[in-house]
Amino acid sequence: MTELKIVLGHSVAHQVVFVGPFGVGKTTALRVISDIPVVNTDVDSSEAVLDSTVQGKTTTTAAFDYGEWRFPDGTQVALIGVPGQERFEAMWDVMLPRSSAIVLWLYGDRDPKLAECRKWMNALAQRKAVARLAVAVTRMPADSEAALEPYRELIAQYHPLAPVITADPRESSDVLQAITMALTSPYAPIEQL
Repeated sequence: MTELKIVLGHSVAHQVVFVGPFGVGKTTALRVISDIPVVNTDVDSSEAVLDSTVQGKTTTTAAFDYGEWRFPDGTQVALIGVPGQERFEAMWDVMLPRSSAIVLWLYGDRDPKLAECRKWMNALAQRKAVARLAVAVTRMPADSEAALEPYRELIAQYHPLAPVITADPRESSDVLQAITMALTSPYAPIEQL
């Protein structure tokens, strides 16, 4: 007779929440790294019609995306992507307080870049997030280290310990680096400015 193992509750050790603007690549990042098929709540998007900077994007996450990834030692990490549109911000209130870490995905090729960064940091601060945080900037120019400096200066005002990196949400190594950096950064409150 086979013995069944009973598990009550969630078996993950950490929960990493991906936040950021519409179309930045949160769902893509989850799909690239998840060890299980990603559960998503994508719906047709009216925002795609309004936002010409996000070509080819016809859906948006309405509630959240869910995937899982394991460290080589077997430690399981839940990966959650929340919607980037303010009309779905109730999910931010549900998911952010439960997170072990946050990865903020931002555009590096879209203006006004720093205003968008400030908007997201304020949204996190308003939720009184005390978090481990990493910021992953996508679509950066060739000299990305110099281009990251304004992001680093701004992020440091809100969370002085958050690493800021360039990352492509389509590349598993980049997504893994963002997750790892978020989980290993020190806890600190995200300050309201």
